[in-house]
This record gives sequence, structure tokens and C-alpha cells, in this order.
Amino acid sequence: MNKTFSQSISILVIEDDPGDFGLIRAHVRLSGLVHGGDKEPVVWAKTLTEGIAAAQCNKPDVVLLDLSLPDSAGLATVQAMRAALHDVPIVILTGHDDAALDAAALEVGAQDYLVKGQFEHNALGRAVRHALVRGALEQELERKNRELQELHESDMDDMAVANDIMSHIMRSEGLRDSQIRYFQRPTQQFSGDFIAAGRDNNGDLRVMLADVTGHGLQAALFLLPIFRVFHTMVKKGLPTCDIVTEINQTMREITAPGRFIAAVAAHIARDGSSIEVWNGGIPTAVYVQKNGELHKFRSRHLPLGVVDADAFEATTEIFQVQPGVLLLCSDGLTEAESVSGEPFGEARFETILQISPPDELFDNILSALEAHLGGGIAHDDLSMVLAQCGA
Repeated sequence: MNKTFSQSISILVIEDDPGDFGLIRAHVRLSGLVHGGDKEPVVWAKTLTEGIAAAQCNKPDVVLLDLSLPDSAGLATVQAMRAALHDVPIVILTGHDDAALDAAALEVGAQDYLVKGQFEHNALGRAVRHALVRGALEQELERKNRELQELHESDMDDMAVANDIMSHIMRSEGLRDSQIRYFQRPTQQFSGDFIAAGRDNNGDLRVMLADVTGHGLQAALFLLPIFRVFHTMVKKGLPTCDIVTEINQTMREITAPGRFIAAVAAHIARDGSSIEVWNGGIPTAVYVQKNGELHKFRSRHLPLGVVDADAFEATTEIFQVQPGVLLLCSDGLTEAESVSGEPFGEARFETILQISPPDELFDNILSALEAHLGGGIAHDDLSMVLAQCGA
């Protein structure tokens, strides 16, 4: 609000009846809102069109607006005045005490209302002062909202840039390998899940799926050094046990207590004869052979970053296989809830494993998941990767 109540206030009265205007002007002068001076503090307009023009010319502190004018009536009058004078407080003047109409007028932009013939100067003074205070508060709220919107847009721009950088850094050539299919859906802009794949110097396929505690950017940032360790060591052809040991030590060095990464790492021989798996805290990895037999690589270790090197266990499980597919997924998939709160569940997941041929498994799981979510949003990051093994 630009003026204090001790200062004279300029008022625009938009009223087509000269008698009503005379009474209103008398009440204004008795209310103490205006103190005279060289300039007439009360300006009169007989139509909405005249009122808008007068308001734009005289810049009043408040407008007293009749809801029944020759060129406009009802709520449209308030809406037109509000559109023309965005931030000038409006007190509507009604001929009848209609609570519904008055409330609707307040909804579309008025700050207060008075019933003509049923108020005196003290009531007018209170209404005008209330309108000025409410108008000032609304302007301040709008200003704060604009500032918040600008900050939000700035943050979103920063987040978009960060997301592009993260995506570029963590984009793995190995995920375009013909033996790989994968699916990721973060619950926020950044995913706390991580899928990486690559070929070592022998042509063997290495795959890793990891799930860091937490969500969003904070969680995603912890995945960057893990991504680098994985790919650096895979290119050197180092064994899975060395890779997970190094990642565990990296996590111990860069994170606070309570932050860890559940992960599964797999090594698939180039000739498709064997699979080596280390699983620490990820749901059971499953190998589905073309003959329908399943082999499960259950979690046998603590997640990465929980214990120091001397207590860390890097033993892997090796399985001699027939042609088939290896499926890895984060717990976000089995815990994904429908709109009614029902989890996707391990039983549903197990059923799909049992009835799906290997070459249909990935699509069947995705179809079942989408049907289960029913257009809803999962509350945890969703990740799944499938790797073919053998012909």
C-alpha cells in the first residue's frame, strides 16, 4: 500500500445515479479518508467506460464500483475493471443485499462490498481501509509468487542443464549393445538407479545395476564415481570381485554413514557358456534358459559402502548356462504400487517369469507393470535390464 491512513486518499466513484453519488461523496468526506486540497479527491464517472478512462488518467487509490451501470452489469463489471486496473482495490456498491453475488464479486477481483442505502460514513471508511489493506496484501502475495516462479524457473533451468550433463556422462555405449535391453523410469528428474554395461578386452559382456539410497539429484551424484570405476575397470578386463571391491571402497570414502548402494554385477562370457554374478542387496537376479529352467542369483552380500575393505565379501557365484536371458531389476519394480496402493509384488513377478519365453520376458514384464500402475506414478525409481546369453 502506497499511502498511510493519515494521508488523503483519492477515490474514483463509478455510479450512474447522481443522487447516489452525492450521498457517497458526502460519506467519503465524513469518513476522514480525504482531506480536501487543490485537487478534487473524489472523481465521478457514470459508466464503466468513463470509469476505466478516468482511472487510467487519475490513478485512484481505490475504486467504488456500482454493479449496475448503463454499459455493464453484475460480475462482468468487476472483471472488466480488474482487467483494466490490475492492482487498484475495488469496493463494489450493490443495490440489494445478495450474499451469493457479493461473494462471487470478491472471487473475481473485488476487495470488499457495500449495500447502497444501508451504510454510513464509518462503514464506508472501514470498507475502503479494508480494501486498501487487502489489496496491498494481495499485491505483495502476487509479487512473492512471481519471485518464487522466477526462482523455480531458474532452478528448473539449472536442473535441466544438470540432467543433460549427468545423462551425457552416464550414457554408456554398452547399453546400445545388441545383447542388452533396459528400462529406467526415475521418480524424480534424476534417478537414484544406475544401469551400466560394457565389453571387456576379451569381448565378454559386463553388466551392473545399482540402487543408491535416496532419490533425485543427491542420490544421482553418488553414482557418477561408481560409473567411472565400473567402466575403467571393465575396459582393463579386471574380475568382478575386484570391481565391486573398488566400488565399495569408493563409497566408503565419499559418503556419510547410512548412504550405500545396493548393486548386482554380472559377467557374461563371450561364448555364452557361463555367467558370474555378485549380488549385494538387489532383488534376486534370474537367468531364464530357453528350455524354461530358472536359475536365481540371490543377494548374498551387504550393499556397497556398508563395511570397510577388511569386512567386505566379494565372492561371486558362477553358473554354467544354456542359451537364455539374465534379468536384473531394482526393488522399485516389485514395490511399485497401483492407484489403490497394491504393490506389483514378487508373486506377480514370479508368475511372469514362469510363463514367459525368454524372448518375450522383457516385454511381458513392462506390459504387466504399466497395466498395474494404471497411469499412476511409482514412488521409487524403476530399473530393469535384460542381457542375452548364447545364441
